[in-house]
Amino acid sequence: MKYGLVYYKNTSNVGDDILSYAGKQFLPQVDYYIDREEMDVFVPDEDEFTAAILNGWYLHHGYTFPPSPYIVPLFIGTHLSRSQMRAGDFSFLNGMVKEYLKENGPIGCRDKQTMELLEENGIGNYFSGCLTLTLKQFPNVSDSGNVILTDVPESIEAYLRQKFPAEHIVLKTHTVLPEEIGCCWEKREKKVEAYLKDYQGARLVVTTRLHCALPSIALGTPVILIGNYDEDYYARLTDFAEFCPCFSEQEILEGKADPLVSAPFCSSQKILEIRNQLIASCEDFVSRLFKQCGSRKPPARDIYETTYIARTENMRQTIRLLSEHCLEVEAAYQDAMEKLTRFASVSQGLLRENERLQKLLNESTT
Repeated sequence: MKYGLVYYKNTSNVGDDILSYAGKQFLPQVDYYIDREEMDVFVPDEDEFTAAILNGWYLHHGYTFPPSPYIVPLFIGTHLSRSQMRAGDFSFLNGMVKEYLKENGPIGCRDKQTMELLEENGIGNYFSGCLTLTLKQFPNVSDSGNVILTDVPESIEAYLRQKFPAEHIVLKTHTVLPEEIGCCWEKREKKVEAYLKDYQGARLVVTTRLHCALPSIALGTPVILIGNYDEDYYARLTDFAEFCPCFSEQEILEGKADPLVSAPFCSSQKILEIRNQLIASCEDFVSRLFKQCGSRKPPARDIYETTYIARTENMRQTIRLLSEHCLEVEAAYQDAMEKLTRFASVSQGLLRENERLQKLLNESTT
């Protein structure tokens, strides 16, 4: 049995790499690196199965599901966003994809919204939590005493610096620099470990990023998670609010988080239960792989390459171009709407001024 690490090759978010890093710790070795957005065209070097842990967010392009038949998957910590598809369409879950998920279920879900979505489609599921909760502490990491702010609004940074002048505040971001996008996994892994060690040594982490908050919690660092109680909060964050204090931007600016900044704490009992369940599921997956595959044989590579990959390449390229064009149209539409709004505002102002002048003229002639 070979093992593949699923990662998002062209991500602009360090959080995606942290998810892959969390999955990698359970693999005996990594024989292949599999792009999350290209899983359906993965072909191993030989006609053999490749085990992979599929944790994380799915999917930018629904046409890439289901994954390659060479992949033996463990779906755990899976998140499906209702806003991920254009027009909120989850029709890609029908037909062949639905049968694939049923066959490889139950699906371990990162959040209750994903559970509801799968339930609506008749796909077996359970709440697994996020695999980043299984991250282990690094040895020989000293306490820095830093308060790390990761991708927080400038207003919160300014408030905390003014309110707590004695604290050593360090700013970080999970946004990947353009020149770093698509670089090799080895470099990305080193960056992930550097980030995690910083989080482990911090006195407190304040962040808007779920995959900064959950890894920090796993590493034993107190966290304040910022969420503005909007649609995104209830879709992605609310299921983890019990693991750490969660405040809106306005609540922090009103001083409601001040006591926790002064005396941070980390509650771990519920996290420990989920962590142990996640670890057991991943270890069981690796140990039962040979029994799971049994006498099944993967398709011949040359057949899969010619009947699927080669035949769909033109379609895939067309979809990529259409997606890029759609984004351009959306941007142009947004720009046009902003201009129309400004024009309408100016027009209304001119109409009001005209009415005022007419009123003055009428008053002066009576």
